[in-house]
Amino acid sequence: MRVIVVKSKKHSFFLLMNASLGLLTCFIYLYTWVAFAFMESMWSFEPLLSLVGSITLFILWNVYILKNERKKYWAQAIFSYLASIAVFAYFLS
Repeated sequence: MRVIVVKSKKHSFFLLMNASLGLLTCFIYLYTWVAFAFMESMWSFEPLLSLVGSITLFILWNVYILKNERKKYWAQAIFSYLASIAVFAYFLS
């Protein structure tokens, strides 16, 4: 029973961190767009650089956390990351 509880807490933390990284990606992207390129396209250099940095952080975090896990956890990581971005974008519009 103890092993299941520990694995459940680790899995919950893993999903929560990926969703948090997705929200952090949105905030960082919007912040850099407003701070550096507000009157320009949203696809200018600085916001795209922050987007690449956030995606790199997501990949590095999951490589560190999932180094000994199965591939199905990568699908869950990507889904929770993209779902939090989609929910943020939905409420933003």
